[in-house]
Amino acid sequence: MPAEQQLWDGKPSLKILTVDLIWALLFGLAVAIGVALIFTPALAAVAKLSTGTERAIASNAPGLRLAATVFVVVVAGQKIVRLAWRGFVLRAMSYRLSDQRLLIESGVFSRTIDEIDLRTVDDLTFHQRFSERLLDLGRIGIVSSEPGPDGGLVRRAGTKAELVGIPDPRAVRELIRNAAYAASGKQVFMRST
Repeated sequence: MPAEQQLWDGKPSLKILTVDLIWALLFGLAVAIGVALIFTPALAAVAKLSTGTERAIASNAPGLRLAATVFVVVVAGQKIVRLAWRGFVLRAMSYRLSDQRLLIESGVFSRTIDEIDLRTVDDLTFHQRFSERLLDLGRIGIVSSEPGPDGGLVRRAGTKAELVGIPDPRAVRELIRNAAYAASGKQVFMRST
């Protein structure tokens, strides 16, 4: 059997998080502005309920301001923390294509390696959101048949993998497609898509 040749390796690009980062920052800004605009009128409205609440608000004003600030930091900060975690997850992923298989390695703390034998690849999909088109990134989906109990291929919903944040995704899709055709012995369909 000939030695396995590596054709491509890559990682998801962190540029895929650009739009999410912009939305998280805008959300944080909107929450901060909203709290700043509503805080004083809301306290004034509550203070008008009774003299007891007016005195309580006056004596606890610094604590209430701190509570409003903490609220803004927690609400806006959770979006930033989730985004940072997604960045860690993306950076921990790697893809490796050889002339025989596609390896998808993932996991931040533990590692998982998914392997797709190129002889079993049935279909490749390609998807780009508008923001991904602007950044020349995309997603490549891979559907493959599952091996049956007797070693033959079972034609049913099989392994589905998705490569995300791929720079120059059309070229990578064509590379996977050509490698899958070569590995399976099928005739290569010459028109690129």
